[in-house]
Amino acid sequence: MAVHRITREDLLAQQFVARKLDLSSRKRVLTDLSGAHLSGFRGRGMEFEEHRRYVAGDEIRSIDWRVTARTGQTHVRTYREERERPVIIAVDLRSPMWFASRGCFKSVLAARAAACFAWAASANSDRVGGLCLHQHHSMIRPAGGRRGALGVIRMLCDAPQDSILNAAENSASSPKSNPIPPLHRMVEELRQLAHPGALIVLLSDFHDLDPRAEQGLHLIARHCELVLGFVSDPLERQAPKAGQYPARSAATDQATSLASTLDTRSHAMQQRWRTQFLERQQRIQKLAVHCRARSLDLRTDGHLEDALCGGHGHVPHVGAAK
Repeated sequence: MAVHRITREDLLAQQFVARKLDLSSRKRVLTDLSGAHLSGFRGRGMEFEEHRRYVAGDEIRSIDWRVTARTGQTHVRTYREERERPVIIAVDLRSPMWFASRGCFKSVLAARAAACFAWAASANSDRVGGLCLHQHHSMIRPAGGRRGALGVIRMLCDAPQDSILNAAENSASSPKSNPIPPLHRMVEELRQLAHPGALIVLLSDFHDLDPRAEQGLHLIARHCELVLGFVSDPLERQAPKAGQYPARSAATDQATSLASTLDTRSHAMQQRWRTQFLERQQRIQKLAVHCRARSLDLRTDGHLEDALCGGHGHVPHVGAAK
């Protein structure tokens, strides 16, 4: 039986997985708060930047007397200030995410991954905030320390799980009565939260990825680091073995006709099923490359630690650093 509930105890336990997760930034951070990341500003920080010629107004205490004696010209040492990086974790908890054929529901897996990122960011002295999309949406502003991580966990646990499942059942019989908010709505919300230098993590099955959402993610990636976590289930990747199964339409934002049975005895049908999933997967991978984003393959029947850490202790990424 698949795990179908998001629980506080489960998300608190993810801090042990998060210990192996490296969120080191590939970009300079541009916030104004002190922290553990190198920023684009220069000043009295801890990380040595360079030697340069002394100019009027420089502090005398920054003069490097050894270099000055060696060159015969006054030089000073400059340092790069450490800055705190905001981390925004966006989790798709709409009704299509409340499904699994094995392991745990896609929504539960996404919540666990979000908790791992939150704990890792907290341990990295980052400020952590979150955005959650369900029938409506929930949002918390970035906060530092354990307060930020616990805020994300509280946001996920407070999602209306029962009402989401009920909405999915109602939408199956009347798809027009309970339309779910589109993915591009979450992306638009993220754009409002995504300050330059932030790390943005988006966890979803991307079932309704459209040009509007893609354009929004491109705009976010111009100034932020982006992680795309693609959540999937074995039944999405491959049709069930040949047979006839009772079926009903999923809760989507588009009305679809109901089918009384699902017939997978046709080889062409099984191939079409597989092709549709691969096309969605390739579209997400292509988007990650164009956005120079990190890409994660999160499977309900897989191991979260392997998916997040890639066996190397850091989040795997697609493309080179900007």
